[in-house]
Amino acid sequence: MQEWRRRMNERLGTARALAESNPVAAQNYAQAAANIAAQRGNAQTQAAVANQMNEIRSINTRPTTPSNPSGATPTGGDPAPGGGDTDVANTYDPDAFARAQADEADRRRRINAIAAMRGMMEDFGLGSLMGKIEQYVKDGYTDPDAIMALIRQTPEYNARFPAMKELAKKNRTISEGEYIAFERQASQLERAYGLPSGMLDQDAVTGLLVAEVSGRELEERVTLAASNAFQTTSEVRQTFRDFYDIDDGGLAAYFLDPDRALPLLNKQFAASRVGAEARMQEINIQSGLAERLVESGIDREQARAGFGRVAGMRGLSVGRGDVATQEQLVGSQLLQDAQAQEAVERAQSARTGRFQQGGGMVAAQSGVTGAGTAATR
Repeated sequence: MQEWRRRMNERLGTARALAESNPVAAQNYAQAAANIAAQRGNAQTQAAVANQMNEIRSINTRPTTPSNPSGATPTGGDPAPGGGDTDVANTYDPDAFARAQADEADRRRRINAIAAMRGMMEDFGLGSLMGKIEQYVKDGYTDPDAIMALIRQTPEYNARFPAMKELAKKNRTISEGEYIAFERQASQLERAYGLPSGMLDQDAVTGLLVAEVSGRELEERVTLAASNAFQTTSEVRQTFRDFYDIDDGGLAAYFLDPDRALPLLNKQFAASRVGAEARMQEINIQSGLAERLVESGIDREQARAGFGRVAGMRGLSVGRGDVATQEQLVGSQLLQDAQAQEAVERAQSARTGRFQQGGGMVAAQSGVTGAGTAATR
């Protein structure tokens, strides 16, 4: 039998038993049963209880000798078996009935508070705290906000949401719901982009939250991590390793490191792609020059075309006299650097001059030789 129905029937039975000896107490018990029926039962149950109340009143309405002159209501809201010895209509105790209603309302508040907190703790993954919560409710805490304030002081809560205290130190707070949403997003991104399982674990999420990395930024970081570590060409990965000393195993973690700002990571990734284009043309550049190219707006396609031109001019960087360094060749073709362009032009002029000078000497020597021979002849 359901608990509420058992309690209702118990009070009706007590009312019937007291109907002849103490009509006042009987009416109070019957009313308590009616209250339960009104709260839990359907219309049919309520009608049945009302009929029994009428029967109880009709058994005997004569005054009775009080067994409890005070008419006090026992703990728990049930009416006392005592009551006055005058007519029922004139001796009904409204204060006792009000106390019974208040006790019932308090009982329901406690039940509702525990039920609400149970659902919340299940969402938080803190079901182990229900014992403490039930004790809080017994101690009189029935407001969910008050209970949450106590929960946030527990070791279990701090172990579950470790970023909360660190954020509070920075006067930055988020709700538990936002915290859990960030965790779920991290887990979904980890699966969607094929990152190693557990890479975005609780420690990683804590670091990202403390660094105030937003959900949008997290997605950008994961995209970079997956693109550079797993989906890009071997040349780009090799260039990134050479530029920034990060091996294949650490690439994804490098891009997820909250201590490194996202703009810097984006620039390094772009610089690695530009550097890879240079290397595919057998041109070796350093990370600093690659980053300068990125900062100047050179994208991967422009880098490919520019390094192609540089490769065709590499002869200007060797030989005697005026030569252009590789960096000057790159600066002239990709950065439009005036000084680099002048250096390249000097090297080109020197080559042209040496070629022309060499041809003239040959002509002169031939002429001299020819003149000498003619004169001899």
